[in-house]
Amino acid sequence: MSEIGVLIPAAGKGSRMGKKINKQFLDLLGKPVIYHTVKTFLDWQRDFELNIVLDPQEIDYFKQNILPLFADVEISLVAGGKSRKESVNNGLKSFSDKVKYVIIHDGARPMLTKDLIEKSFQAVKKYDAVSCGVKVKDTIKVVENSFSKKTLDRNSLRAIQTPQAFSIELIKKAHKNYDKEKALDDASLVEELGKKVYIVEGDYNNFKITTPEDLKPAEIILKERIDV
Repeated sequence: MSEIGVLIPAAGKGSRMGKKINKQFLDLLGKPVIYHTVKTFLDWQRDFELNIVLDPQEIDYFKQNILPLFADVEISLVAGGKSRKESVNNGLKSFSDKVKYVIIHDGARPMLTKDLIEKSFQAVKKYDAVSCGVKVKDTIKVVENSFSKKTLDRNSLRAIQTPQAFSIELIKKAHKNYDKEKALDDASLVEELGKKVYIVEGDYNNFKITTPEDLKPAEIILKERIDV
């Protein structure tokens, strides 16, 4: 059994898409969005436990329509909770005792690369808590009552993405310690413990599918990779 666990939260409804179907299941180059996410991890390597967290009402849909695309892969489907935090926690508890490190990645970020996964994994073995992020390109201002109050230093800002990777003992402790229902991300839970989170350089193409306008650039990015 591998020491690596991969956890893909995919239970969110994604209401901003304005679609009846979960955004993870929308068509992207002839395959569901989440297919591309999972495939990148499998292209990286196959020696890991894979837990995918789903809305309980969508588990049967996933079994019928998506699992057959990965007929030779062992995938554990986990019922999600009322919030992303609860869903991730359910996924964490479903790993075997062999897992030492867990990589958590949004199901709706299908443009991640093998290199980014590898960078995150190598870093977590050294730092125990890792996130990835990209430098902020725009000037960021704090606004109060429609007036600019303060301009932040871009050099110290990062737009945070997934994957995020942790020692499983640490991230479980962080989830147990955090008693609020909602959290910005899993790294913030570790920060609540007073622990540092190492930031590796992310990828501007590694954006999350959030609105219908995101699908077209995602298609272009993925098609370029296929054509290469």
